[in-house]
Amino acid sequence: MSKEIELKLTLPPEAAERFCEHSFLAALTSKHRHLYNTYYDTPEFDLRRRGIALRLRRIGESEWVMTVKGGDSGAGGLAARSEWEAPTRPGVFDFEIVGDAALRAFLLDCAPRLQAVFTTDFTRRLWVLERPGARIELVLDRGSVVAGAGGREEAICEVELELLAGDSTDALFDLAIELSADFHLHPEVRSKAERGYALCDTTQRLLPFKAQASTLAAEMTPVEAFRAIALACVLHLQRNEVGVQQGGEAEFIHQARVAIRRLRSAFKLFAPVLAPAFVAVYAPRWKALAIRLGAARDWDVFVGETLPAFAAVSENGTAVQALHQAADVARRSAQKAATAAFFDHEYSRLVLAFSAALLREDVLAIAKVPSLRYRGLGLKAFAERRLRRLEKAVEKRSRRAEASEKRRHKLRIDFKRLRYAFDFFAPLFGRKRTPAYQDMLARLQDVLGQLNDLATAEELCAQLPMEPAFSQQLERWLDGARKCQQAELMHALLRFARCRPPWRNA
Repeated sequence: MSKEIELKLTLPPEAAERFCEHSFLAALTSKHRHLYNTYYDTPEFDLRRRGIALRLRRIGESEWVMTVKGGDSGAGGLAARSEWEAPTRPGVFDFEIVGDAALRAFLLDCAPRLQAVFTTDFTRRLWVLERPGARIELVLDRGSVVAGAGGREEAICEVELELLAGDSTDALFDLAIELSADFHLHPEVRSKAERGYALCDTTQRLLPFKAQASTLAAEMTPVEAFRAIALACVLHLQRNEVGVQQGGEAEFIHQARVAIRRLRSAFKLFAPVLAPAFVAVYAPRWKALAIRLGAARDWDVFVGETLPAFAAVSENGTAVQALHQAADVARRSAQKAATAAFFDHEYSRLVLAFSAALLREDVLAIAKVPSLRYRGLGLKAFAERRLRRLEKAVEKRSRRAEASEKRRHKLRIDFKRLRYAFDFFAPLFGRKRTPAYQDMLARLQDVLGQLNDLATAEELCAQLPMEPAFSQQLERWLDGARKCQQAELMHALLRFARCRPPWRNA
């Protein structure tokens, strides 16, 4: 078995010829190959469910290779997969090459039901580069993936950087960042196999990707924990890119925003062990992206939730319809602006550079001068100290939550930070009371979020044309809805005040 470590990047098709002619590659000898690949699975897609890709590859006219791959792509386009490969003949599968006994048994069990599910057909241009401490294979693939009886097709134009020798991914990212100065290279989290499955399995529509459960372990250092959390946030973001770019449902934009919010919360949570220079470079860039997506989410909530609730009690249907039409125009404009952010070269460079910074072997250098109060703490002790600090902040702010909208807004942010922090650190504490505490924090965040949505609705209404009498009716309804939510908030805060956080038992 070999371990395939590669960085996958998409390239605009119109830039492919210029890429091949770039001065960076002019002095290198390239090879050309025509690769035709057929991917196999059972009718029920058992291999896909196990994260396994099985293909037969024809190289040129007569050479055939069978490949079994396992593992998913990670954040920033970096993939580290198990791979077994050997020469074969058309239609012949020899699973004895698979070193994992359990996987081999699974494949042998599936063998009688294997069938072709999709193909990839592309031309590969290949260069080999020598870098300090690394040997890299750079390839440009151009062609298509085709699936289904109707021949559904999607273009392929990808740059892949594979580590042939060396034990660090630094060289891969350094080369990608160097090339991205001249080309719009975007880290790709979807493999060719994943794209093929999406085309051939018409029963599965693209769904918004939500944050996955934390995988922190007590033996990690705080900096290692930050790295794991940040990479998970980047993957959460990237898994929603296609949905946003295709103009999909509002939930894709919402999940992209959640990913960025969680990442920004992690920056603040781990600030005592992060070098100021690292935070200064990346925190503002993620904040700027969050701002670009904010307006779209605000209008989505207003059009999809606030207005329908008001329309259900309003007797002026004509005015409501006119307001809805005007708001929908603003919503589409904001959605278009948010979508554009994901096509920007700057976004691609941010994901690439940030992923590189997190994955570098010398990542611990970002914590050479940690806060003296946190120096030498293990992850669990660090977590307890940070959670207590956040708990005190919400307790203090909760005492006068009814005082003003501004105070409730700050309380919402404090609770959001506490919720994300506890979600991150949850694996470090006992399971007995953790789910209930997470549910309570989620409920509080929902109530505070609804209050914030009502306040935002007032701001958005000020941008829309309305008759004075109708505007006053809407304002009265918003005020009534706010009072109901404030009562719900006070009830939820009382429950929170009586609750004993799980980390106090640790």
